[in-house]
Amino acid sequence: MPDPADDIVHQNIILLTRDLLYMRELIRAIADGDIGRVEDMLPQLAMIYRGAGSANYAMEILHWVYNLKHVWTPEFA
Repeated sequence: MPDPADDIVHQNIILLTRDLLYMRELIRAIADGDIGRVEDMLPQLAMIYRGAGSANYAMEILHWVYNLKHVWTPEFA
């Protein structure tokens, strides 16, 4: 039986499944109106965008999270 660590297709399927589960969780959190869960998912979403070559989207998400946590007042955020 081949080693899963050497099987590129297997590794890619695992990564795809992980990313799809992140997206499913994000969509569910948005549908539930749970901004805390959405906020928790944003760093992972930024990594997915960066890995897909969408660096501008990743930077905008990270900039928004930084402002939310460190710049804006709690009343504003």
